[in-house]
Amino acid sequence: MKKERPPIEENVDLELEYKLLHLYDRIKPYLKQIIAGFIILILAVLFFLYYQNKVEEKKNKASALIYEISKDIQNKKYDDALKKIKFFKANFADTEYLKLVYGYQLIIEKNKNKINKETVKKLKEKLSTDQSKGYITEFEGYLDYKDKKYDNALLKLNQINQSNFNYLSALTLKGFIYSKKGNKQKAKEIFNEVKEFSKEKYRYFESLAKENI
Repeated sequence: MKKERPPIEENVDLELEYKLLHLYDRIKPYLKQIIAGFIILILAVLFFLYYQNKVEEKKNKASALIYEISKDIQNKKYDDALKKIKFFKANFADTEYLKLVYGYQLIIEKNKNKINKETVKKLKEKLSTDQSKGYITEFEGYLDYKDKKYDNALLKLNQINQSNFNYLSALTLKGFIYSKKGNKQKAKEIFNEVKEFSKEKYRYFESLAKENI
């Protein structure tokens, strides 16, 4: 009696099976390295997720501390705010909120009438736009003006041009400085420029300029 051959199972792709076996033979010598690489990849992904979570957690803590500092300033608890600012610098200096801390510190120093120029400098370094830096540059010029360091003040104010939103106020301060230096003609020229720039737009500066021409 003739023996029957077992039927080939349906839907079996013999060519695909052959290719897979051939591929396995080729990667078999490197199997340990492949598995090790896969494990390293998994560990790297897990570490990245852990790091991201820690960064987010740190940002949240920094944000909460910023809120506490602002509340202390509103309530005029300046010493408490300064303690928290010191703690912030020690623990959260690598966060994006550091410029806010220097801003709050400057507010406290202004309210206590004890402005530290180093605080102003640090704040300026942390600012990212030319407009905000221009405002701090004018403030630095004003501090020099108060200290009667007129030439230093002019050097700073000359960095501010018509593209800066505070150009008129900086220009007005320059007029006062030249007046203090005794250069009345230069002061008059500057106040005339202030008057023209502010004409029918900025009444305050226009009036100020007219009074000093």
